[in-house]
Amino acid sequence: MKKLLLCIALAGMTTALCAQEQGSMLVSGSLSWNSSSTKATTASTSATEKGSRSFEILPQFHYFVIDRLSVGGAIGYSFTKSPNGRTVADEQLFDKSGLFVIRPMVSYYIMLGEKFFYVPRFYVGVGFGKNKAETSTTEVSEHNTSMFQVGLNLLNFEFRPSEHIGIMFNAGSLGYQTSTVKIDSDTKTSNRDFSLGLNVGATIGFNYYF
Repeated sequence: MKKLLLCIALAGMTTALCAQEQGSMLVSGSLSWNSSSTKATTASTSATEKGSRSFEILPQFHYFVIDRLSVGGAIGYSFTKSPNGRTVADEQLFDKSGLFVIRPMVSYYIMLGEKFFYVPRFYVGVGFGKNKAETSTTEVSEHNTSMFQVGLNLLNFEFRPSEHIGIMFNAGSLGYQTSTVKIDSDTKTSNRDFSLGLNVGATIGFNYYF
């Protein structure tokens, strides 16, 4: 009986590992949408002010160059809209930025259980596009914009319910990003962000292995 149970356990581990052997491939992707607003109430009167909005879609492809180590990348599009002030008539103005994004990445799979893996992932990303800044309700200033990012998904885990399907869960990362808007040949503005910590809104993705 013990030998039978051991054989079943080994068979299960072998199936889980098959999808991460050299030459295996997977397709995945992410789709995200974020929105914020502020509501101010005075006596019986309330007013809602629109905040930042963002949208991103990034299909991914990964190839296992050796067992448990995959090299891949994502190509997609991201859009952000954020407040940049108000007019003299107290109308809200926005900055809008659309980027074409390329993000190479490397992932390593560490087995924690028969169907559970720890998957730290290192990535580098670049983006190019346009930034449109509203200077009034009828006027828009348009400039080229670019983005560079580098990071490590530290709390990245995957559950494998079957040989070909994986559910990825990311709850924390370390990252750096800089965004640049080129006003003219001599002038540009840059914004730099550094992040380290847990994601309060953890992200979930789905992988398909073949």
